[in-house]
Amino acid sequence: MVYYKFGRCTVCQFRLRPDNVYTLKNCNHTFHHECVARWISEGFQNCPRCRDPATLDDIKQLFVEEADSSDDSGDELTQSYVILRQKIQIQPIMQKNQINVIINDLKTHKVNVPNLEKTNHLCDQMSSDLKIKFNDISCKYNFVEIKNKWSHIANHWKCFDNLCINTFEPTGKCINGNGYVNLINDENIKYIYYKRAFHRRNEIGSVYAENAFKKLQNCSNYFYYFEVKCIFEGNLNKDEKTIYIGLRNSISDKRIFYYAMPPTIYNENNKNHEAFKLPNLSWNNSDIFGCGLVYPSTNKLAEEFPYVFFTQNGKQIGKGILLKDNFDSYKLFVQLKCCSVETNFGSNLELKPFKYDILKHSILKEFY
Repeated sequence: MVYYKFGRCTVCQFRLRPDNVYTLKNCNHTFHHECVARWISEGFQNCPRCRDPATLDDIKQLFVEEADSSDDSGDELTQSYVILRQKIQIQPIMQKNQINVIINDLKTHKVNVPNLEKTNHLCDQMSSDLKIKFNDISCKYNFVEIKNKWSHIANHWKCFDNLCINTFEPTGKCINGNGYVNLINDENIKYIYYKRAFHRRNEIGSVYAENAFKKLQNCSNYFYYFEVKCIFEGNLNKDEKTIYIGLRNSISDKRIFYYAMPPTIYNENNKNHEAFKLPNLSWNNSDIFGCGLVYPSTNKLAEEFPYVFFTQNGKQIGKGILLKDNFDSYKLFVQLKCCSVETNFGSNLELKPFKYDILKHSILKEFY
């Protein structure tokens, strides 16, 4: 049996297989056909990896020719079966008509085996397996990769009255000696800690990402997600440290966020500003917190709502928060005091995967 390695598709982050490797004419990056076609048809009009201009006509299939082999000819059907099963398992965005095409191809596949009746029976079994797989994967969601970075320091929390650390001057020390956030680079926020002294204090810094999570047009189940790793600064007690992670509605400015000390999920969408305490959780140095925004298929928005969920060290915490109106766009944010963060926006999951296994994310059943 022969196997090939083509890396991963930039869009869905699943491995490429020999029968589904497509490139773009201008840059030769490789993707699944359905992934890059959907990306371009939704209006991006560029390569998902290098952003070079691209159209649907630029998509070309990469063919791989295997050398002839005179032995093990009876393994041809088994090899096709293994490849097809793997393809179904790693491509949750495959549509039903594509499944049917594979099934029909499998039924008409010509192999040189002595027992044709046994072969036909095996084909029928594999066809049934493929249909079952399609029903299973229809409940999965696909991660949307977007380039992002920390870019904006909000003014409602400030180091001092003259805003000496701000969006346009994101690094440095407060002239009054107060502790505050510094934007070190696109993904890292360093909290400059100062020991308590007369007229000095550690202030909360609120930072927003450059690109928001937005509802896409004509898309099947998909979700956004990002993570931050906490790094404690100073020798203060944990109740003197602060981290918020969450989303702010781009229209209403209402927030949904997780507050680590005491562990609580807040929802400002309702008039009562609901708070849901999670008493069994703790917060430790190097903990990794995540926040996700899930959208159902566009044609199901009338009956299914988007929702927000949170994770800690790779596991979901609490229940989901349903979004029932004004859910087109959400800004990513963190609020920090005496705590730095290293962020993973998911721009290169091959080299830097999430702690949370996004491939296993399924529809949530429990909500506050």
